[in-house]
Amino acid sequence: MTAAVSGGQSILAFWDERAALGDRAGTNDFVLTGIEQRFLVDTVPKGSRVLDIGCGNGASLIRLAADNDCRGVGFDFSAKMIEAAAAAVDEAGLGHAIALHRRPVPPVPNEWGAFDLAFSQRCLINLETRAAQKAAALSVADTLKPGGRYLMIECFNDGGEETNLLRRRFGLEPIAAPWHNLFFDLAEVKSWSTPDFYVERVIHISSTYHFLSRVVYAKLAQQSGAPLRYDSDINLLAAQLPQEIGEFGPVKACIWRKA
Repeated sequence: MTAAVSGGQSILAFWDERAALGDRAGTNDFVLTGIEQRFLVDTVPKGSRVLDIGCGNGASLIRLAADNDCRGVGFDFSAKMIEAAAAAVDEAGLGHAIALHRRPVPPVPNEWGAFDLAFSQRCLINLETRAAQKAAALSVADTLKPGGRYLMIECFNDGGEETNLLRRRFGLEPIAAPWHNLFFDLAEVKSWSTPDFYVERVIHISSTYHFLSRVVYAKLAQQSGAPLRYDSDINLLAAQLPQEIGEFGPVKACIWRKA
């Protein structure tokens, strides 16, 4: 993974600093992280051998091992994240099920044999160029068994703009992508499909939550003058609802299939 620089800070340094933040290491929105992990637990078959691309502090891989009896490998370009992940795996008593490594992308390493399923969770958006993102996504095919799937849980401009259209209508500032992220365009990602490795479905895994938290709750908080909180009652309720209401929010799951 490359290391772009903004304001004197590289992407690698940014993630090294966040490694100690526990359930907020990947994003301050820990409610969103919970939604993504629930999606993984509901989607990944029990007993699968999985590859976690950009595993961060290992929280999602640990959840899959604990809840779905999965075994797998996680890797990340941040040494600090791998240290945090190793400590969490040891604390959970899952060293027998999870192996961790420090590696960059692209390409996604294929040195650990073939997996039933691979997933990334807001990882490839940290690459600097579209060419690097495409190379990383397509290289996942080399890590999978025939019929294997890649759950590409990444951020897309499409859903973010859907949210911002409503925010503008309600007099709210649009939400921009963070400086260290390059969001995908959904149509372009679909166009990368080949007969042997293709996007078979797109799931808007946090649409309901994003609409209620970033539009409805944000407007109510603006009107009342109350500070925004990720753990507001509206946000926590929104996280419990079916999530595919509309196509709001940047976080989506492209489900790739290897022929």
